[in-house]
Amino acid sequence: MKNIRAIAFMFCAVAIGMQAGCSSGAGKLDVEQAKRIAGELRDNKLYLAAIEEYQAILKDGGVDDGQKGNISFLIGKIYFEDIKDYGHAAAWFVRARGFDPNGAYMTDAAADLVTSLEKMGHHLDAQRELGTATDLAPKPANAGDREVARVGGRPIYMSEVDRHIQSLPEQAQKQFGSRDAKREFVRQYVGVELMYRAALREGYDKDPEIMDRREQMEKSLLVQKYLSEKVFPEMKLDTSDVRNFYLANRDTRYDNKAFDSVKAQVMMDYQSQKAEAAYADYLEKLAKAEQVQFFEQNM
Repeated sequence: MKNIRAIAFMFCAVAIGMQAGCSSGAGKLDVEQAKRIAGELRDNKLYLAAIEEYQAILKDGGVDDGQKGNISFLIGKIYFEDIKDYGHAAAWFVRARGFDPNGAYMTDAAADLVTSLEKMGHHLDAQRELGTATDLAPKPANAGDREVARVGGRPIYMSEVDRHIQSLPEQAQKQFGSRDAKREFVRQYVGVELMYRAALREGYDKDPEIMDRREQMEKSLLVQKYLSEKVFPEMKLDTSDVRNFYLANRDTRYDNKAFDSVKAQVMMDYQSQKAEAAYADYLEKLAKAEQVQFFEQNM
């Protein structure tokens, strides 16, 4: 009888153990699947849901510090790039560093952490982080580069000033050719930097109007870049058609002037017309691919 009880007890113990094992296995998170889902949620602009999915991975007991660091970095990027919540972004970048200070993503995380702190107006904290990550600090472009100013511990080199001058219209660039003019430009440049930092400290970067204008400007810049690299290079210019273009528009555009006297203008007008045609053709292809519909009755 005792042997029967012992055998029965053994079977019960094994059954209970198997049940516990099965239930614990059933509750284990599939990390790769969760990361894939989180990525898809972010792609579809469901940012908070993506963060929740990533956080579920962090709560899983089987995730090592390397994975936790990577997941923390990914959460930080969502807050930084998509939600523009720089406080939460900075916190997650710090967590990423805490989990895995040698992670492959740490250079990007450190740079984004400094930017987040600056956008929050925490310039001293940003400067401290910048000091601990020497590879992020501005560096001279070459051996002859000179430091011309310093703002909050951040060096400004002549190469940086020259880049901004070169981004101006050609006529404006000529105004800053002399040494005295460059000195004045550096003072103006530093003045703008000081005002920018003051605006960040008071949270002007979170103003809805500023955020909307920033989005519109970014959209415009992206479209211009896309056109210059994807659309216009495909544009076919036939110089033999320039004269035909002139003849077709001689009366309406060029007041019957001789071709040689308006040749430069004709070439510009011809190129402009070809660019408009290339843009329209490319736009039509994109519209078909995206299945665009217009509901004119609602306009």
